[in-house]
Amino acid sequence: MRKAHKVWTGIAAGVFCLVAVTDLAGPATPSAGTVASSSSLPTTSTAAPASAPPGGAAAAPAATSARAVEVIDGDTFRLASGDEVRVLGIDSCEALTPGGQRASAAARSRLLVAPVELTAEPGVDRDPYGRLLRYVAVGGADYASAMVTEDHTAIYTRGRNDASPTVQAALRRLDTDGRVCGTAETTTTTSPTPVPDPDPDVDRPRTPRPVAPRTAAQEPSGGGGAAYYKNCAAARAVGAAPIRAGQPGYRAALDRDGDGTACDT
Repeated sequence: MRKAHKVWTGIAAGVFCLVAVTDLAGPATPSAGTVASSSSLPTTSTAAPASAPPGGAAAAPAATSARAVEVIDGDTFRLASGDEVRVLGIDSCEALTPGGQRASAAARSRLLVAPVELTAEPGVDRDPYGRLLRYVAVGGADYASAMVTEDHTAIYTRGRNDASPTVQAALRRLDTDGRVCGTAETTTTTSPTPVPDPDPDVDRPRTPRPVAPRTAAQEPSGGGGAAYYKNCAAARAVGAAPIRAGQPGYRAALDRDGDGTACDT
């Protein structure tokens, strides 16, 4: 009996020691399946892609803020820096036409009241005239989109359009009425149709002309007033006009204005 008690006591002590050793050894190594599952998680976060330009996959240049000081026409204006800006994608009526005057007025009401935001199309900077080619926004609203809905501005079609295909497509959808420009106004004054003069010999104020040189054949032989001309036409026919007072051939009938010079017109 005492012997059996010792045996059971020894077994219990052995089990206790085994449990203690197991606890001290720490958590078991994870299984291969657990390791594979953990290693499949991403270790770095993926950055959000940069915003793309209106018509390309490359990152769009950052917009710059500027101040417009002068409107040249509906699609062109001057900055405080002196640079001229040509708005990408649109074409307004020429400034001297009725449509152009409406476009310029619309441009002034938008561009001169707040800072403008300018964005370049990748790979596009200036046109052959040195003007900056830019997308333009005012107060967060796209300027070209607002202008192209009016009849004074249309999508640019007269040559190479440097706006992106996406922007061109968007503007084309908005441009439902094209342009109505009208005839250019000029400052030239049209002269009235000249009326034929019924009496060419009637004298009118004129700038005095130099006296034509007289030849010896035209002078009277005696040096007196022997020359006689029926009218100014006869005097002109022999090169005697104009005839000043005291010269051969002068008479009051030919001097209509009494200024001392006959046939001077």
